Amino acid sequence: MIRSAAPERRYAILAEGRFADSSAKTAHGLIRYGKDEVVCVMDSTLAGERVAGVLPDLGRDAPIVGTLEEALELSPTSVLVGLAPAGGRLPEEWMETLRVAAEAGLEIVSGLHQRLAPEFPGKPVWDVREPPEGIPLFSGEGFEVGPKVALTVGTDSAIGKMTATLEIERAAREAGLSPEFVPTGQTGVIIAGWGICVDAVVSDFVAGASEQLVLEAARTSPDLILVEGQGSLGHPAYSGVTLGLMHGSCPDCLILCAGDPYEEVFRDVPRPSPARVARLYEEVAALIKPAPVVAVSLNTRGLDEKEARELIAAVADETGLPAADPFRDSAAPILEAVLEASKSRAVGL
Repeated sequence: MIRSAAPERRYAILAEGRFADSSAKTAHGLIRYGKDEVVCVMDSTLAGERVAGVLPDLGRDAPIVGTLEEALELSPTSVLVGLAPAGGRLPEEWMETLRVAAEAGLEIVSGLHQRLAPEFPGKPVWDVREPPEGIPLFSGEGFEVGPKVALTVGTDSAIGKMTATLEIERAAREAGLSPEFVPTGQTGVIIAGWGICVDAVVSDFVAGASEQLVLEAARTSPDLILVEGQGSLGHPAYSGVTLGLMHGSCPDCLILCAGDPYEEVFRDVPRPSPARVARLYEEVAALIKPAPVVAVSLNTRGLDEKEARELIAAVADETGLPAADPFRDSAAPILEAVLEASKSRAVGL
């Protein structure tokens, strides 16, 4: 969807056996950043515990129950498929849980590539990855957007672009600004209640979809538009969607999201250094519209405090840019760099 009057939802999140691990990022994202209420998480391996006890960094709490029957006692309106299983299709036991939920009148919400609406004829299903009809080709209207547009880009896929974008949005609100978050992936769309999963759009129309999202965000006259990035130019499987999003959103500046520089992006594909990939993104953006990389958002998950500080300092030194882990610390240094870039561009106009 682009933007419509989204209903208020009360979510029960299905994350059987996986809630505590990183594959449940849709569940984690909704709990940490979503505006809708989460009444419970369904994971029988953690039944009786609470979200705040298992994952305190998520910042919100809810009970963890073992069955759908227990979840129904908490009056949810919707069941969210909270992760993408290996192979891309839900196991039969999960489908059976969803069938019972649908018969009980609950909406099924899923960000999977597997479309669930055909499995539940006549029942309310939100297949988040289903793109809207009538997406146009890129028109160039995005060049005329008034609010400054910042886009997150990455050294890899799944490197924390959505998290960085939402943490910058949070910092902007805390600073008294009115930012607009532009969701371009399934978890971001579920959190915001609107948007387009650009990886589900026919390739010729990815730039057009990205442009339409920015134009829609600009309608509210925000101080700043923050576009959630996807994929990476350095990842052979996802570089296409990255390029379409970069050009279609017409950003004024870029925020580079990076992690451990020694990990491979893909089999035999080394992850490029932050400095090298920052130059690459700037060169590719400049083919359409100049957009400097103004800061680096680092994903230091898995590192202890000392290792994280050393990585942040090393990347800042290598790139000559402000660097921070917005999840571990604060997105304020990144926001400040974005606002400074906006001021500089405004002066040059």
